[in-house]
Amino acid sequence: MADDIVTPEAAEFLSIMLEETRLPDDWDVSGFWLGGAQQLAQFLADHRGEIRLDDAAMLVGLGAMLVEMAKREAEASETAGAFLRGDGGAHG
Repeated sequence: MADDIVTPEAAEFLSIMLEETRLPDDWDVSGFWLGGAQQLAQFLADHRGEIRLDDAAMLVGLGAMLVEMAKREAEASETAGAFLRGDGGAHG
């Protein structure tokens, strides 16, 4: 999302989240779920050194799940759009 600019530190956390889910480079993700991941990454960056390592690892795992949900939502939206346009998406 163009409005959701994060700091370089938060971008590092987002990078870890993206690497954890192994997203393809050209994968489009939903703004809702990606926005949540960006906010979580920014929180982690803003509180670096204040959060215990095990808690930070849990939050990064949560961020990875947010990114995974964004991936699945984008995939579902693409399939639904193709079906509604008559481009396929239905079995049979």
